Amino acid sequence: MGRTNTAIWEEIKSEHTICLCYSESKGLYVSSIYFAPEEEILFLPHGYKGFWEREVQIPKDNLSIKIKTNFGYGSMTYMKAIVERDGKRLLDFDKSKFFVLNNSSVMTLDVEHYAWKKLFEKIISISKGSDSTQCSSSSISYIEEIDNILSKKEIFIKSSFIQGKTVKWSGEYIVALFAAKKIKDLIKGCQLASITDEYFIDKTNELCHKWLQKIQSINIDLRDNRTTQLSDCLFAIHEFMVQNEKGLDFLGYFIPKAENNE
Repeated sequence: MGRTNTAIWEEIKSEHTICLCYSESKGLYVSSIYFAPEEEILFLPHGYKGFWEREVQIPKDNLSIKIKTNFGYGSMTYMKAIVERDGKRLLDFDKSKFFVLNNSSVMTLDVEHYAWKKLFEKIISISKGSDSTQCSSSSISYIEEIDNILSKKEIFIKSSFIQGKTVKWSGEYIVALFAAKKIKDLIKGCQLASITDEYFIDKTNELCHKWLQKIQSINIDLRDNRTTQLSDCLFAIHEFMVQNEKGLDFLGYFIPKAENNE
C-alpha cells in the first residue's frame, strides 16, 4: 500500500470521498467515507500506481466482488470489477464502452480511471441482476451492435478510456478483426455466466453465422500476423456451436456438401 500516487490522483483525490459498503439491512450501498461504519466498508477509493486488486465475499448473497486497478501506465491503465454470484459471472453489456479497444469486455465492469463512484454504482446495479436479467434487452442490443458493424467498412475506435480522440479503422478485414475480438469475448462471457436462455443463444448463433459468412467473402492474407485473431475466434465459435448442437452447421462453411448419388 506504500506506493506513490499518480499526479492525476493528487489533483482529484479530494473529490473521492465515497466508499462501497455492505450491511445485511441495506445490502450494497455507497456512503461518504466520513459517515460509513468501518465494519461495513468493502472498498475505499485509492490512487496507487501500478497493479492493485482486492476481493471480498458476501456469503449471505452468494456474491463475490473483485476490483482491479493499474494506474499510471497510459493506454495500459485500467480500472475494473469482476462480480460473480453462485460462481457465475455477471456480465456487463454497457454499449458506451463498445468501441474502446482495451478495457471493454462484457466479463468485467470497466470505467474511466479514478471513476470510483461510477464503478461502485455499476457494481451495485449489476449485483441486483439474476440469471434471467443476463439475457435482457441490453444483452440482445449488444449482440445486434456487433452484427451491425459487420455491414460496415470502417469504424471509429478509442484505444482506451483515457484516450480522448478516436481513430478510424478502414477496410472489411480490419472490421472483421474487431468483430472477432467482440464475438470471442461474448462467447467466453456466455460460458462464464452459464447462460442457457434459448433466445440469447439463438441470437449469438445468428451472429456467428453472419461473421463466418463475412470472412468467407473477404480477402485474407495468411501471412498477416493479425490473422491469428480470426483463428482464435473460429475456435471459440466452433466450441460454442458444438455445445449448442450446431457443430455440423459450422463444418458446412468449410466442407463442401456431398452430392446425393442416385
